[in-house]
Amino acid sequence: MRTSKGETTPGSRWPMALARVLAFSVPAWLLCLDDAVAEDGFLNPTTLLKLGIDLGIITFAVGMAIACLRAIKRARMREATAAAEAERLALSENTLETVLAAEPQALLTLGETAKPDLLVSNLPGNFGVPRDGSRLLAFEQWLDAASAADLEGAMKELAEHGEPFNLMLRTKRGRYVEADGRTAGHTLVLKVRDIGGQRLELAELAAKHKELEEQVAALRSLLDEAKKNQRDNAEDQALDTHFRSFDRLATAFAVFDSTQRLAHYNQAYVDLWQLDATWLDTRPRDGEILDRLRQARRLEERAEYRAWKTEWLSAYGTGKQVEDRWHLPDGSMLHVIADANSDGGVTYLYENVTEHIALESRYNALSQVQRETLDTLREGVAVFGSNGRLRLYNSAFATIWCLTPNLLDAEPHVDEVTAWCSLLYNEPDAWEHTRAIVTSIVAERRPYEGQFDRPDGMVLAYAALPLPDGGTLLTYSDITDSKRAERALIEKNEALETTDRLKSDFVSHVSYELRTPLNSMLGFAQMLVEPAFGPLTDKQREYVDDILASGTTLRAIVDDILDLATIDAGSLRLQLAPVRVSSIIEAARHGLEERLKQNDVELEIEIEDGVDEVVADASRVTQILYNLLSNAIGFSEPNSIARLICRRDGAMLAFSVEDEGPGIPEDFHDTVFDRFESRTQGSRHRGAGLGLSIVKSLAELHGGTVALESAAGQGSRFTVLLPLTQDMETPDMEAGPMRATSAG
Repeated sequence: MRTSKGETTPGSRWPMALARVLAFSVPAWLLCLDDAVAEDGFLNPTTLLKLGIDLGIITFAVGMAIACLRAIKRARMREATAAAEAERLALSENTLETVLAAEPQALLTLGETAKPDLLVSNLPGNFGVPRDGSRLLAFEQWLDAASAADLEGAMKELAEHGEPFNLMLRTKRGRYVEADGRTAGHTLVLKVRDIGGQRLELAELAAKHKELEEQVAALRSLLDEAKKNQRDNAEDQALDTHFRSFDRLATAFAVFDSTQRLAHYNQAYVDLWQLDATWLDTRPRDGEILDRLRQARRLEERAEYRAWKTEWLSAYGTGKQVEDRWHLPDGSMLHVIADANSDGGVTYLYENVTEHIALESRYNALSQVQRETLDTLREGVAVFGSNGRLRLYNSAFATIWCLTPNLLDAEPHVDEVTAWCSLLYNEPDAWEHTRAIVTSIVAERRPYEGQFDRPDGMVLAYAALPLPDGGTLLTYSDITDSKRAERALIEKNEALETTDRLKSDFVSHVSYELRTPLNSMLGFAQMLVEPAFGPLTDKQREYVDDILASGTTLRAIVDDILDLATIDAGSLRLQLAPVRVSSIIEAARHGLEERLKQNDVELEIEIEDGVDEVVADASRVTQILYNLLSNAIGFSEPNSIARLICRRDGAMLAFSVEDEGPGIPEDFHDTVFDRFESRTQGSRHRGAGLGLSIVKSLAELHGGTVALESAAGQGSRFTVLLPLTQDMETPDMEAGPMRATSAG
């Protein structure tokens, strides 16, 4: 075996070496064997020993060569397997990268080597999130100080104790992001993504609240420092300057000394209470300000105002802090903090929390409406948060899985919930899939659905939908009744198909079995009327004519049944070809001449000018016209007229057959094309009710239609529409199974 350059491969050297060993060793061994025979005919022992050693060496060499060949073959198989696995892993990696890139996020892993691996980073540039792993871990470079400290502490807890976290952070560019940290084996996973909706509003409110708290803390610190400096009159002017700097704060504050007189305030205080700054500069007492606010109807009405006022002013000299919420007449709400100072005075802080309370109220109302809405659903619903814990569920979910509210209200982890549910449906793979979509932050999160067939007979349709905030919505619908009905319908349909197939087989078999004796009977009857077999009496001739007439009618019925059975079986083929319309009509008329004479009915034929050819099966179109005309003749009175009109109707050729018979009542129109539907309507017509059914089947097989226009006492008109042209690429057309019972 050689390579493209003519060099031998390692695997081909062993067979060649083996051949050389055998080529040189075997002749030598045979020569030695010849030398080992002494003149007296006995073998030399020394030579025999040498021959045995050589033979052992040859055997060992052959065995080693075979072993090496097998080892080379196994190595090549392992190499091919490894190459296929590498290709599969590369494809899986490309798919994972595509899925990760579909969501704006920054996903970083940190292994035992402490070297960060940034899997994806496609957040918009205005977020300020670095797109380098090392820079992303330098939290203080792209997060504000507080957020950087929070994330640093959370990452430390994750690394030391494996404690997952979910934080709302603010970047230095003023954008809010969500950071999610978890462990995957010995690897730390950090995911940073955008937030929106109510979560963004809550994050902004929390940041604003924190900022206000910091302002209040700074204000208190400054006030404490200012009070310490009040003893030095030389610094009074500097203190006033400090207080004036707080006019820019949105939080209103006022400072009262130990005599309950106003010492300091800011512009926000004036704007909040709409008081005259000149009057405030007179240093009114705290109680006087409350009275004025009450008279101006800016305080909420209280039944015991004096008692409330006394209790509120009792904070002076206590050294304690009192908090309350005031509902003002204009609908706003204040969070009021009264902080008693060590020198006997009180500092008031007024924070307008109207928007915060309204948002919280809307959020609670929305949650309540959501829960009440879910409780009205028949489907079981469960919502899990990004931390894998149950956040929301409805009563249907608890009922379906036989769980109590005490268990579910404790916000259990998805592992606990699936463990409880597995008592009713023990399929580890299904529950592992559920846990994966709820808790995984690396694998792709896509909606999925399926079906549970529980051992207790309940059938559940389930679906999982990942939510934008990292949570997961699970739904379970009880489809037991619909599934049972579906299975019953399937079984019934199979039974009907089997019955219909047996019926068709029976009809076809019986028809074929009837045809042979029927043909024999007709043949013998025709022989009897021949002069060669002797004359018949009038009575005998009448009987033979009846036999021929009845036999011919019966054979026509059998032929019709066979045609319908052939159509049902899908084996009727149309021999399409261009044919003259006049020849088709003439063939049908010729077959009905005897009946026209017997029934004393005149046939009028009208062919529109320009109607010449049609692409169709000539014999089947003749059969259509024959059946329609036979039906018209059968229902016509003596001395009446039947008409056949042929005309164009767009791209179709229309055959209309009219009679002057008793007509067909409107309530019979829907069943007139059913099989074995035959009504005399007071006429002499008798039949098996198969002619019109065959007409409908053959017309539809050509791609056409048949319609009825009739009313009681006004005659009937049957119109068949057939395409003027057909696809001639295929030599014939095969009939498929009929969709319903054909016309009769």
